Amino acid sequence: MQPAVVWDHHRHPSLGSDQVPKTQQQAIYAEDPRPEVRPFIPSGVRRALDVGCGRGGFGRTLREVLPPDAFIIGMDAVQENVDAARLTQMYNLVLHGYFPEDVEPASAPYDLITFLDVLEHMVDPWTALGHAREHLAQDGRILASIPNIQVWTTVRQLLKGRWDYTDTGTLDRTHLRFFTKATIIEMFESAGLEVELCEGVNSQMAGLRPVRRYINRRLIVDMRWIPLLMPDSRWLQFVVVARKSTSHR
Repeated sequence: MQPAVVWDHHRHPSLGSDQVPKTQQQAIYAEDPRPEVRPFIPSGVRRALDVGCGRGGFGRTLREVLPPDAFIIGMDAVQENVDAARLTQMYNLVLHGYFPEDVEPASAPYDLITFLDVLEHMVDPWTALGHAREHLAQDGRILASIPNIQVWTTVRQLLKGRWDYTDTGTLDRTHLRFFTKATIIEMFESAGLEVELCEGVNSQMAGLRPVRRYINRRLIVDMRWIPLLMPDSRWLQFVVVARKSTSHR
Protein backbone atom coordinates (compact mmCIF):
# COMPACT_ATOMS: atom_id res chain seq x y z
CA MET A 1 0.00 0.00 0.00
CA GLN A 2 1.54 3.31 -1.08
CA PRO A 3 1.78 6.19 1.42
CA ALA A 4 -0.87 8.84 1.08
CA VAL A 5 0.59 12.16 0.00
CA VAL A 6 -0.37 15.65 1.10
CA TRP A 7 0.35 18.20 -1.62
CA ASP A 8 3.39 20.20 -0.67
CA HIS A 9 5.27 22.95 -2.50
CA HIS A 10 8.68 21.61 -1.52
CA ARG A 11 7.87 18.08 -2.69
CA HIS A 12 6.32 19.44 -5.90
CA PRO A 13 8.60 22.28 -7.07
CA SER A 14 6.66 22.54 -10.34
CA LEU A 15 4.17 24.78 -8.52
CA GLY A 16 4.59 28.32 -9.77
CA SER A 17 5.57 31.22 -7.54
CA ASP A 18 2.07 32.66 -7.93
CA GLN A 19 0.54 29.56 -6.30
CA VAL A 20 0.15 29.29 -2.54
CA PRO A 21 2.36 26.52 -1.10
CA LYS A 22 0.38 24.00 0.92
CA THR A 23 2.52 24.43 4.02
CA GLN A 24 2.03 28.20 3.96
CA GLN A 25 -1.70 27.80 3.43
CA GLN A 26 -2.12 25.44 6.37
CA ALA A 27 -0.47 27.90 8.72
CA ILE A 28 -3.29 30.44 8.31
CA TYR A 29 -5.97 28.27 9.92
CA ALA A 30 -7.11 29.43 13.34
CA GLU A 31 -6.85 27.30 16.47
CA ASP A 32 -10.27 25.71 16.74
CA PRO A 33 -11.45 23.36 19.53
CA ARG A 34 -14.22 22.08 17.21
CA PRO A 35 -17.07 21.99 19.78
CA GLU A 36 -19.45 20.59 17.14
CA VAL A 37 -17.27 17.44 16.92
CA ARG A 38 -16.94 16.96 20.68
CA PRO A 39 -20.18 14.90 21.07
CA PHE A 40 -18.85 12.33 18.61
CA ILE A 41 -15.65 11.48 20.51
CA PRO A 42 -16.01 7.81 21.52
CA SER A 43 -15.62 6.66 25.11
CA GLY A 44 -12.88 4.41 26.44
CA VAL A 45 -10.06 5.97 24.41
CA ARG A 46 -6.63 5.53 25.98
CA ARG A 47 -4.43 6.22 22.98
CA ALA A 48 -5.29 8.76 20.28
CA LEU A 49 -3.65 10.20 17.16
CA ASP A 50 -4.84 13.61 15.91
CA VAL A 51 -3.72 13.81 12.26
CA GLY A 52 -3.42 17.37 10.97
CA CYS A 53 -3.67 18.73 14.48
CA GLY A 54 -2.92 22.28 13.35
CA ARG A 55 -2.22 24.61 16.24
CA GLY A 56 -3.70 22.19 18.76
CA GLY A 57 -7.26 23.41 19.13
CA PHE A 58 -8.85 19.96 19.06
CA GLY A 59 -6.13 18.68 21.36
CA ARG A 60 -7.72 20.77 24.11
CA THR A 61 -11.07 19.14 23.45
CA LEU A 62 -9.57 15.65 23.46
CA ARG A 63 -7.78 16.35 26.72
CA GLU A 64 -11.01 17.54 28.33
CA VAL A 65 -13.05 14.55 27.15
CA LEU A 66 -10.62 11.62 27.34
CA PRO A 67 -9.46 9.99 30.60
CA PRO A 68 -6.66 11.82 32.45
CA ASP A 69 -4.16 9.08 31.60
CA ALA A 70 -4.95 9.06 27.89
CA PHE A 71 -1.88 9.28 25.64
CA ILE A 72 -2.59 11.79 22.86
CA ILE A 73 -0.31 12.32 19.87
CA GLY A 74 -0.67 15.22 17.47
CA MET A 75 0.76 15.33 13.96
CA ASP A 76 1.05 18.16 11.46
CA ALA A 77 3.03 18.89 8.30
CA VAL A 78 3.68 22.54 9.15
CA GLN A 79 6.45 23.28 11.64
CA GLU A 80 4.77 26.49 12.79
CA ASN A 81 1.66 24.51 13.71
CA VAL A 82 3.69 21.84 15.45
CA ASP A 83 5.44 24.45 17.60
CA ALA A 84 2.11 26.04 18.54
CA ALA A 85 0.52 22.66 19.34
CA ARG A 86 3.44 21.76 21.61
CA LEU A 87 2.97 25.00 23.52
CA THR A 88 -0.62 24.05 24.38
CA GLN A 89 0.72 21.07 26.37
CA MET A 90 -2.44 19.18 25.48
CA TYR A 91 -0.55 16.46 23.63
CA ASN A 92 1.89 13.98 25.08
CA LEU A 93 3.78 14.15 21.80
CA VAL A 94 3.53 16.26 18.64
CA LEU A 95 5.09 14.89 15.45
CA HIS A 96 6.20 16.97 12.48
CA GLY A 97 5.40 15.07 9.32
CA TYR A 98 2.88 13.36 7.11
CA PHE A 99 0.46 10.51 7.67
CA PRO A 100 1.12 7.63 7.35
CA GLU A 101 4.80 7.66 6.40
CA ASP A 102 5.92 9.52 9.52
CA VAL A 103 4.02 7.28 11.95
CA GLU A 104 6.11 4.45 13.37
CA PRO A 105 4.83 1.16 11.85
CA ALA A 106 5.65 -0.67 15.07
CA SER A 107 3.89 1.84 17.31
CA ALA A 108 1.06 0.61 19.52
CA PRO A 109 -2.40 0.63 17.92
CA TYR A 110 -4.69 3.58 18.49
CA ASP A 111 -8.12 3.58 20.03
CA LEU A 112 -8.88 6.75 18.09
CA ILE A 113 -7.46 8.39 14.96
CA THR A 114 -8.88 11.77 13.97
CA PHE A 115 -8.89 13.54 10.60
CA LEU A 116 -10.65 16.86 11.12
CA ASP A 117 -10.85 18.60 7.76
CA VAL A 118 -7.69 16.82 6.64
CA LEU A 119 -8.62 14.10 4.15
CA GLU A 120 -9.70 16.59 1.48
CA HIS A 121 -6.13 17.96 1.42
CA MET A 122 -4.67 14.58 0.47
CA VAL A 123 -3.97 13.31 -3.01
CA ASP A 124 -5.13 9.82 -1.98
CA PRO A 125 -7.37 9.89 1.11
CA TRP A 126 -8.66 6.41 0.24
CA THR A 127 -5.20 4.93 0.80
CA ALA A 128 -4.70 7.07 3.90
CA LEU A 129 -7.82 5.58 5.46
CA GLY A 130 -6.57 2.11 4.59
CA HIS A 131 -3.38 2.85 6.51
CA ALA A 132 -5.40 4.31 9.38
CA ARG A 133 -7.33 1.04 9.58
CA GLU A 134 -4.03 -0.82 10.00
CA HIS A 135 -3.07 1.47 12.90
CA LEU A 136 -6.39 1.02 14.72
CA ALA A 137 -6.90 -1.19 17.73
CA GLN A 138 -9.47 -3.92 17.21
CA ASP A 139 -12.24 -1.82 18.73
CA GLY A 140 -10.74 1.50 17.67
CA ARG A 141 -12.54 4.28 15.84
CA ILE A 142 -11.75 6.83 13.16
CA LEU A 143 -13.33 10.23 13.71
CA ALA A 144 -13.35 12.55 10.71
CA SER A 145 -14.84 15.84 9.63
CA ILE A 146 -15.10 16.40 5.87
CA PRO A 147 -16.42 19.44 3.96
CA ASN A 148 -19.67 18.90 2.07
CA ILE A 149 -19.28 19.98 -1.55
CA GLN A 150 -23.08 19.79 -1.83
CA VAL A 151 -23.59 22.63 0.67
CA TRP A 152 -26.25 24.89 -0.81
CA THR A 153 -24.05 27.99 -1.04
CA THR A 154 -21.65 26.11 -3.34
CA VAL A 155 -24.51 24.66 -5.39
CA ARG A 156 -25.85 28.20 -5.76
CA GLN A 157 -22.50 29.38 -7.11
CA LEU A 158 -22.43 26.49 -9.58
CA LEU A 159 -25.89 27.43 -10.82
CA LYS A 160 -24.48 30.90 -11.45
CA GLY A 161 -21.57 29.39 -13.36
CA ARG A 162 -18.99 30.05 -10.63
CA TRP A 163 -16.41 27.87 -8.86
CA ASP A 164 -14.24 30.36 -7.00
CA TYR A 165 -11.46 29.15 -4.74
CA THR A 166 -10.94 30.90 -1.41
CA ASP A 167 -8.31 30.89 1.34
CA THR A 168 -10.52 28.83 3.66
CA GLY A 169 -13.88 27.09 3.53
CA THR A 170 -15.46 24.53 1.23
CA LEU A 171 -13.53 25.72 -1.82
CA ASP A 172 -10.25 26.21 0.04
CA ARG A 173 -7.58 26.54 -2.63
CA THR A 174 -5.60 23.66 -1.08
CA HIS A 175 -8.47 21.15 -1.21
CA LEU A 176 -7.62 18.39 -3.66
CA ARG A 177 -10.68 16.17 -3.17
CA PHE A 178 -14.37 16.98 -2.84
CA PHE A 179 -17.09 14.80 -1.34
CA THR A 180 -20.82 14.48 -0.79
CA LYS A 181 -22.32 12.43 2.03
CA ALA A 182 -22.72 9.43 -0.27
CA THR A 183 -19.16 9.50 -1.57
CA ILE A 184 -17.77 10.01 1.95
CA ILE A 185 -19.42 6.78 3.06
CA GLU A 186 -18.22 4.99 -0.07
CA MET A 187 -14.63 6.13 0.58
CA PHE A 188 -14.63 4.75 4.11
CA GLU A 189 -16.20 1.47 3.05
CA SER A 190 -13.66 1.03 0.24
CA ALA A 191 -10.90 1.29 2.87
CA GLY A 192 -12.35 -1.63 4.84
CA LEU A 193 -14.17 0.52 7.37
CA GLU A 194 -17.73 0.33 8.63
CA VAL A 195 -19.41 3.71 8.98
CA GLU A 196 -21.31 3.82 12.25
CA LEU A 197 -22.38 7.42 11.84
CA CYS A 198 -22.28 10.14 9.19
CA GLU A 199 -23.99 13.27 10.45
CA GLY A 200 -24.12 16.83 9.19
CA VAL A 201 -22.75 19.67 11.32
CA ASN A 202 -22.55 23.45 11.06
CA SER A 203 -25.90 24.16 9.42
CA GLN A 204 -25.86 26.97 6.89
CA MET A 205 -29.59 27.59 7.22
CA ALA A 206 -29.70 29.76 10.34
CA GLY A 207 -31.02 32.73 8.37
CA LEU A 208 -33.68 30.86 6.42
CA ARG A 209 -37.24 31.70 7.37
CA PRO A 210 -39.84 28.92 7.43
CA VAL A 211 -41.41 28.27 4.05
CA ARG A 212 -44.81 29.94 3.89
CA ARG A 213 -47.74 29.40 1.54
CA TYR A 214 -46.12 31.58 -1.05
CA ILE A 215 -42.64 31.76 -2.56
CA ASN A 216 -41.20 35.16 -1.76
CA ARG A 217 -38.71 37.06 -3.88
CA ARG A 218 -35.81 36.49 -1.50
CA LEU A 219 -36.31 32.73 -1.62
CA ILE A 220 -36.05 32.85 -5.42
CA VAL A 221 -33.23 35.36 -5.82
CA ASP A 222 -31.03 33.89 -3.07
CA MET A 223 -31.82 30.34 -4.24
CA ARG A 224 -32.67 29.33 -0.70
CA TRP A 225 -35.02 26.76 -2.15
CA ILE A 226 -32.01 24.49 -2.80
CA PRO A 227 -32.03 22.83 0.67
CA LEU A 228 -35.76 22.15 0.27
CA LEU A 229 -34.90 19.90 -2.67
CA MET A 230 -31.53 18.68 -1.35
CA PRO A 231 -31.68 18.24 2.46
CA ASP A 232 -27.99 17.35 2.74
CA SER A 233 -27.09 20.73 1.27
CA ARG A 234 -27.79 22.55 4.55
CA TRP A 235 -24.61 21.13 6.14
CA LEU A 236 -21.14 22.64 5.83
CA GLN A 237 -19.45 19.40 6.90
CA PHE A 238 -20.16 15.79 7.74
CA VAL A 239 -18.75 14.07 10.81
CA VAL A 240 -17.94 10.39 10.38
CA VAL A 241 -17.35 7.74 13.03
CA ALA A 242 -16.05 4.47 11.60
CA ARG A 243 -14.54 1.20 12.78
CA LYS A 244 -12.88 -1.79 11.17
CA SER A 245 -15.27 -3.73 8.99
CA THR A 246 -15.58 -7.35 10.05
CA SER A 247 -16.20 -8.38 6.45
CA HIS A 248 -13.00 -6.79 5.10
CA ARG A 249 -10.14 -9.14 4.30
